[in-house]
Amino acid sequence: MDYLVMASLILIGFYVLLILVYTIGWLSIKELNRDTNLHELIHEYSIIIPARNEAQSIKKCIEDILSQRANKNNFEIIVIDDYSEDDTVKIVNKIIQENKQNAIKLIELSSLNDSSILSKKQAITYAIGMSVYPFVILTDADCTRGKEWLISIDRFLTKNDCVMVYAPVLFSANNWFEKIQSLEFMGLVGIGASAIQLKNPNMCSAANLILKKEVFFEVNGYEGNLHIASGDDEYLLHKFFKKYPDKISFLKDTRAIVTTTANNSMRQLTEQRKRWVSKSLKYENRFITAILIAAYLFNASIVYHLIFNTQFGLKLLLLKTLTEGIFLMVVLKFFGRLKYLIYLPLAELFHIAYVIIIGVWANVSKYEWKNRKH
Repeated sequence: MDYLVMASLILIGFYVLLILVYTIGWLSIKELNRDTNLHELIHEYSIIIPARNEAQSIKKCIEDILSQRANKNNFEIIVIDDYSEDDTVKIVNKIIQENKQNAIKLIELSSLNDSSILSKKQAITYAIGMSVYPFVILTDADCTRGKEWLISIDRFLTKNDCVMVYAPVLFSANNWFEKIQSLEFMGLVGIGASAIQLKNPNMCSAANLILKKEVFFEVNGYEGNLHIASGDDEYLLHKFFKKYPDKISFLKDTRAIVTTTANNSMRQLTEQRKRWVSKSLKYENRFITAILIAAYLFNASIVYHLIFNTQFGLKLLLLKTLTEGIFLMVVLKFFGRLKYLIYLPLAELFHIAYVIIIGVWANVSKYEWKNRKH
């Protein structure tokens, strides 16, 4: 047997087993029981929103939080502006003036005269230090949410002793390009949730991340990875897990979903994926890096065989698609997006291509994020 064929069979065997394990992990996560109609918050929250050039979305983001069906005295909103060049600051100040009964704060990095705050992680650390409540919720300025988002989080924390909770994130989608991204991202959320459930966490999203303030400082926050522009979510997850492996959970409740915007251009998508992938070789947990490398080699092997051994390559592609289809089916059912499965064949080709290209490109070149080069 050809050595490349044998290697590909080993890789596909590993990949199928891994996805099936993630499927079991996802199915083993219990959905939050909606056993009450009460809307009184038990805990108190500081909701932190990092913002840079978010004039188009920040108003809706804050309004969604203010419209929560929950007592407003138990949470504060902290917007930390990262040198925005548009009307973000003006819009937030107007919201503050119009909602003086609510605790809304704006921190402008440009007015702090603190040269030590040079990154998003440092800005978040500063905002957490300024917060007054024991639980911190990190979210993004382009996120929207339902009116029971905060109640869902509160009920979960009331029933579970957690120091960190990863809540679901969904990409909004209006066309096939955005739906492919949404399909992929729902899969990533599912993998992240399953890995947490299986006590081997790998990924999460700071678009919807809840953590205990005291533990953030106990693990020294982002210390050790401040030089890496991305990873304000995943590195923190690994630190929390290392200290409290039994107190990290995924919140499986549709009320807790936040929705963010998909990329509307190939260039925007490429820069985002380069940012995500740029940290792939920098994880302290080498098992995660090993999985990423194995996944890269597997995708590369499919392309190789499609070119030089087409029949075998098609079999690999079909097995990959079927395995991922089973996993995505159960995840998409939770998000109410089962119909997105029709985009899976196209998403497979798209995913394989960008994994191979971006996997190398992200580790040898700079990327642009929020009009900054990294």
